[in-house]
Amino acid sequence: MSIKNIMRDLIAGQRVRPRKEPSLLSKAMELRTDSGVRTSADGVGLIRQKPVKTRRFIRVKKTERKKVFSGISEKPARMVLKTAAALKKALPGKAAPVFILALIAFFSIVTLFFDPSFAFPWERDMVPEPLEDGGYNNSLASYAGLLPTASLSEDPIPLDLMETFSWSPYKVKRGDSVSRIAVNHGISMDAVIACNNITNARRLREGEILRIPNMDGVPYTVKKGDSLSKISSSLKVPLEAILDANDIQSDDISQGTVLFIPGARMKYEELKLALGEFFIYPIRGRLTSPYGWRNDPISGVRRYHAAIDLASPTGTVVKAAMDGRVSTTGFNATYGNYIIVTHGSGFQTMYAHLSVISVNKNDAVNQGAKIGEVGNTGYSTGSHLHFAVFKNGKAVNPLDYLHR
Repeated sequence: MSIKNIMRDLIAGQRVRPRKEPSLLSKAMELRTDSGVRTSADGVGLIRQKPVKTRRFIRVKKTERKKVFSGISEKPARMVLKTAAALKKALPGKAAPVFILALIAFFSIVTLFFDPSFAFPWERDMVPEPLEDGGYNNSLASYAGLLPTASLSEDPIPLDLMETFSWSPYKVKRGDSVSRIAVNHGISMDAVIACNNITNARRLREGEILRIPNMDGVPYTVKKGDSLSKISSSLKVPLEAILDANDIQSDDISQGTVLFIPGARMKYEELKLALGEFFIYPIRGRLTSPYGWRNDPISGVRRYHAAIDLASPTGTVVKAAMDGRVSTTGFNATYGNYIIVTHGSGFQTMYAHLSVISVNKNDAVNQGAKIGEVGNTGYSTGSHLHFAVFKNGKAVNPLDYLHR
């Protein structure tokens, strides 16, 4: 028998102890399909959408194993043959065979210890190589959906964190609206409004140039005492997203710096205010006197009317235009029975000439809740509601903020 046959028989005699349970590899092969990976029958969680990269599995038919085996294992056998021939010439006749057999046994053990794939080449072709982030068992199990950690996680802010924020110009066309522009660019109305300081979305002008961000979010001006960590926590946006979007390398920022916060939203009151939906009409009535200069209906003197008058029958229910708290109620010779409600963001509303007051001072009221009834009290020519809106103590036109 030749040395080559001895080596082949020695290696072929190695055996692998059979598994008591199916291996992760066999489970992965059963669960993997052409279109992706499905979950196992016992309902273990979903896997990631993009599976981890592993080596392609190659099944070797039993009839081909001999060919593959011999092609790989002949290389070390040839090395042993060359070494044995050299030793036969150098050693005495009786000592050479014993030393050669010992050399063969030693070489076989070392080969199997350091690289078992020489003896079992088909396993080397079928088992994926270990990945950088851990052993191939965990990677394979995650790929097959066998670990709880492989379940698909929900990201509240769907962003490409490697992208840096930038602007692109957009010219407003006839028939455009904030909502249509937002939908066409795949961003929220908050982003369009906040990035362009729009105070009234109903007043977009044809030809106006808007700045459209390449990702959803809103700008934020850094205040005294702010830090990126604090901003991230208060706006509930990952710090990494803020750093990547603004191309910032550290947490050091200065007051007055304008950052773009990806995925953030405007405050509710600010958004409603910009959309003209902040307040609802307190009653359904006919507009008899708008906001601005007018001739007094009784004296005829030209005066500034810092409210709107809505005509309606006495006893008509008056509703709170927005959530708030009643700051005061009372009677005045000019306004008759009146109510003043304080809202968020510096707004107040006034309801005058009422016949009935249905709330008390410090009462919390919800938008649409009854607070009184229409009347004709005070300096009035007929049954109507005098409705005024104040921003930071100054009267503003209610029609700019009302939404039916």
